[in-house]
Amino acid sequence: MENNSFIYKAPWSGPVETKKQIKKTKRTIPAMISFSFAFYHPEKYCLYRLPGVCYNNPIMDKQADIRDQAHLSGTEVKKLNFIKNSEDIIFRKYYRSGLRSHIFEVLAANDVLKETQGEIIDGIRMFPRARPTKIFRILRNRFKNKEAIFQEVKKYNLLLQFLGPELIATSQEFMVDYTGTGTSQIVLCGLQEYVEGQILDPWRLYGKDYLLELFKSMPNKDKSPRDIQCRPQVEKLADKARNNIENFVKKIRHMITNAGYIPDLAGIGNLIITPEGNLKLVDINNIVEIKLSNTILLDDKGYPSCDVSIEVLAILEQDILQKKISLDDPLFQFFLSPDRKKKVKTIEKKFYEKQA
Repeated sequence: MENNSFIYKAPWSGPVETKKQIKKTKRTIPAMISFSFAFYHPEKYCLYRLPGVCYNNPIMDKQADIRDQAHLSGTEVKKLNFIKNSEDIIFRKYYRSGLRSHIFEVLAANDVLKETQGEIIDGIRMFPRARPTKIFRILRNRFKNKEAIFQEVKKYNLLLQFLGPELIATSQEFMVDYTGTGTSQIVLCGLQEYVEGQILDPWRLYGKDYLLELFKSMPNKDKSPRDIQCRPQVEKLADKARNNIENFVKKIRHMITNAGYIPDLAGIGNLIITPEGNLKLVDINNIVEIKLSNTILLDDKGYPSCDVSIEVLAILEQDILQKKISLDDPLFQFFLSPDRKKKVKTIEKKFYEKQA
């Protein structure tokens, strides 16, 4: 399989002055994730294309902007001008649809072939599900200028700084030259770590043995059934997960105190527990500022992310960590007052009615 690379600089710390400097930012990735795209010069608005690679035709019929489309198929993604022509990879729509991004699994074509046609293992035809190598995101955001794009990347770096790669699904953020509407536009994309595991749903926690039950129903990393009779093994995993959740809560609080931001913890599927007992935040594109304002602040989609995420933080402490919420805690005291929570629920209801 051909080993290709794409060029970008992440995080962008300043202007790139020469093509020679651009070449220094070259990073190789697995060949099955071989995208080709134009590098955006942050100072001069120049676009540099990789020499000697085959792009989809950049002169396309004018069509609806992909950022406005409700749905985008994997086949349509492969036709985009900034995606390299390759038979080695397949894009498949991820089961979670994002308000802020089109999200796709990046799959090896050979793995998809085994999934659909099967393979003989020990005389039995098996159909193993293709496992994504990465998650590919195309952000819907329209940025006013280059500084706004860099600010978005800075938020991700802030999250990485406070939580570290052990608690988030790490991502390579990059810009592409999108020409699908007939004009050249900069679109922000991400190539993100794929995290396998069970959703930690803060709205459906039941009892202090929730983590034990979660691991009983979760297969091992190699997909083999877990021996639920081996209670010590399950208890050990549950304890490890609990410690990781405690560490996560501690680091989120540190981020709130020192940076004044909180990531979106409210969405179902934003937090994943892995078969090894690790915790990962996978939604890394909605990080909101915390303000002690009587006005309930909404994110760019009209959702009260700040208030609801703080409520999730309290749920994790109370229901998973079995800690008593202190009435003197200034964060919870302000955001979780009965009157404010009632207002937030009203806003949430209107938000979901609008989405429906």
